Amino acid sequence: MPPALRAPAVVPGLSELAEEFKQLDHARQSRGLSLAEAGRYHTLVERLSDALDSGARHRRVDTRQFLRVPFPMTLTLRRAHGVVAASCHDFGGGGCAIRTDERLGVGDDVWLDGADVDGEPHPLHGRAQVVWTRAGSGDGAPSGYGLKFCIDARGERDQIDRLFYRVLDRFLMR
Repeated sequence: MPPALRAPAVVPGLSELAEEFKQLDHARQSRGLSLAEAGRYHTLVERLSDALDSGARHRRVDTRQFLRVPFPMTLTLRRAHGVVAASCHDFGGGGCAIRTDERLGVGDDVWLDGADVDGEPHPLHGRAQVVWTRAGSGDGAPSGYGLKFCIDARGERDQIDRLFYRVLDRFLMR
């Protein structure tokens, strides 16, 4: 068939990629993936990661298992002395990056007690562990911390997934 008569290749938009990713991620969690589905899942993670990080200046090779979405929200942390708010700027199915004045160290457990996305509260209850720290800048900015979710129950996984999909949808609507 001459090239002029061929249908143009339709490149799926981010929304379509995200929807396919959600479906495959649900299948991965509920029944596992076939080899072909696993290959497509990793391709989608790479494509979505590239699209989400397109504005990043210093992109590093990211070997995380879960897709991360750069999106601002507030997480509530429950500490021994009370509740602390932390700004979250990067969220994924396996963990997140936060900034807070609270002093944390690598290996510390952090108890999550909810999330706020654009003024809308979301359940997020469970434990996370600090896996990295970055001191705040000299201008008084809070320190940064990397949290890895410790999924101790199916309900925690469901809350993380629902919040992740909400954040992904909001990011794509910008």
